[in-house]
Amino acid sequence: MKIFRLFLIAVLGFSLGACSTIKEIKPQPGPRAAIVTHDIYPKPEIKPNEGSIWPGDTSQNLLFGDTKARNVGDVVNVVLDESFTSTATATTSTSKTSNINLSTGQLLGLPTNLGVTNFLGSGNQFDPNLNATTSRATDGSGTTTRNGSMTGTISAVIKKILPNDHFLIEGRRTIQYNNEEQQMVLTGIIRRVDISFSNSVNSSSIADARIALSGEGVVSDEQHVGWLTRILTKVWPF
Repeated sequence: MKIFRLFLIAVLGFSLGACSTIKEIKPQPGPRAAIVTHDIYPKPEIKPNEGSIWPGDTSQNLLFGDTKARNVGDVVNVVLDESFTSTATATTSTSKTSNINLSTGQLLGLPTNLGVTNFLGSGNQFDPNLNATTSRATDGSGTTTRNGSMTGTISAVIKKILPNDHFLIEGRRTIQYNNEEQQMVLTGIIRRVDISFSNSVNSSSIADARIALSGEGVVSDEQHVGWLTRILTKVWPF
């Protein structure tokens, strides 16, 4: 009977401990591409003239108006047409030759061999004359070539109008597919006159342009070398 009670107490204690480890299941957040936040741009305030029925200049009532971006929050299309080629060549050629020739005709009235006929056991007499020649040459060359291109279209938003009437723009695009996410970010400064009537601007007209294309996922992970390989590459002496 006593053994049965101990067994029952042990079972109850285990059950209570198991219950205490149950955690609340929370919904998992969706993919990062699905969590999107947008800036809210207020509509430009139009101050009508007192006593006038004219509502003010807008893109809807201008006689010769167009649909080009001109205000903060407006969208402008950026045509990407980037290509670059860089080549660097270096050649090094050095040479150096040195000659040393020292001879002694007389040595304080003594014979030049100082009476040593078996110098260092070589069987030859001592000779103070010295004749040496050194020569060194180095040749090296190297060439580095890099090519790249980027084409496409991305929409950007006017973030700020600068005092010189230039536009600070920023564009982002995120594409997610098959557990792979690619993100493109573009920032820069454009002039109002460089925006065409189709509301587009070429990437070559963007000042201080920064275009970044990065990716995360299975494919991107396979592009990186493993940490052990990187360590062995740094410490391997050969």
